[in-house]
Amino acid sequence: MAKRILVVDDDENILSLERTILEQKGFDVTAAGGGAEALKLIGDNDFDLVLLDVMMPEIDGFTVCRRIKEEPRTKEIPVIFLTAKGGGEALAEGFESGAIMYINKPFTANKLLTIVNTMLEPPAAP
Repeated sequence: MAKRILVVDDDENILSLERTILEQKGFDVTAAGGGAEALKLIGDNDFDLVLLDVMMPEIDGFTVCRRIKEEPRTKEIPVIFLTAKGGGEALAEGFESGAIMYINKPFTANKLLTIVNTMLEPPAAP
């Protein structure tokens, strides 16, 4: 069964690019154009991973991540920030909100796929 990934970004071009890259590798991708839509989708569906932009209207990515991590049903979903907002403070806030990785835009397809695959691999047996 294909891994389900939610991609969240207010830029339709980025959403389309992420979806294309991931679907070509067999992932089941759902797209959300903002934080409010993402939270509704997460409430109604099960995802294996969330790729989340930081700077969005309505609800920013840090807030979305915190809400994901507050809910018992969703707190174990890995969240990766994929954003143009760089710098030490943004990086620190990203990890403090519960993200496991932070990818800066622009990104390459290879980098995105490598990180996504690494985050979705089962842990190695001891």
